[in-house]
Amino acid sequence: MSEDKSFTFRADEDLIKVFHHACANNDTTASQAIRTFMRDYVKKHGQGDLFTTKKD
Repeated sequence: MSEDKSFTFRADEDLIKVFHHACANNDTTASQAIRTFMRDYVKKHGQGDLFTTKKD
């Protein structure tokens, strides 16, 4: 896998707050949860054969 890059996006402030709270309740960080979502999405929706899983 190539080097890590930043990914910036916009989301509703309230959604971000409850997302951070949900992540904390599940003993994970928002970054870890988003990376997990992205990996799962790519595997399910295409190009999964080009992706190698890297543990957080």
